[in-house]
Amino acid sequence: MNIKKILGIVGLVVIIVVLIFFISESKSGISDVSTTTPKTNISDSSYDGLSQIEPDFFGQDLPLSNSPKNVAWETFQKYLKYNKEQNLEGVKGIVYKVAPICEDTKDIIDCKARMSLAYQYGSVLKKENFVNIWSDEKQIILATDFKIEEDDSILGRHRAIIFFVKDNESLKLLSFSPFKGATISKGVASREEIDDRLIIYTEDKDEDGIADYNEECLSPKEGEICAKTSPKIRDTDGDGFWDGIQSLIN
Repeated sequence: MNIKKILGIVGLVVIIVVLIFFISESKSGISDVSTTTPKTNISDSSYDGLSQIEPDFFGQDLPLSNSPKNVAWETFQKYLKYNKEQNLEGVKGIVYKVAPICEDTKDIIDCKARMSLAYQYGSVLKKENFVNIWSDEKQIILATDFKIEEDDSILGRHRAIIFFVKDNESLKLLSFSPFKGATISKGVASREEIDDRLIIYTEDKDEDGIADYNEECLSPKEGEICAKTSPKIRDTDGDGFWDGIQSLIN
């Protein structure tokens, strides 16, 4: 046989073998990909469709919390919103009792000024600072820790505190104060003496929202009738309302 023909046949066989090899490898690669790609099977018990659920509004966490602090803070934010909008009817619907100046429509200008101040003072308060949460089936109190303020002539110990009362199963804002506490003139007293006095004037051991000093009626304001209560018992008369809450209701 002619050598050229032999070489031609050998070359053709080599080409065929190479083609078969690549076709085989290609099929093998396709098979590997198809078996390693994850499948989404609706009937699979491990698939619950949760990835398809989105919050109803931006920033919402699921599930929503109904802790006393969250419920109370939401009520307070609604109160601030109504004050900002000068919505007196909205305010009336969320507070336990509206301020006397807002009861008479003749004082509407002064009432709106009060609403603006309420928003101004309340809007600077931060939820995360209210680390003390006291609650039961009739009331909630949110309070920050006490903070010391000082300048050249005075020294103060204050905290922010918000009072809520439950009225016919509805939570109502009773009162709030951004600076509840005491301030003392430095004078000639030592720092230790001043600190001791501030503790005496502001300490609230029974956590009822009113200072023990005031509960004991140690220095009532001029013309004020002071109803003495126990600084060791939250609810002195046993009616279900804590002393600090009851003093505001009355």
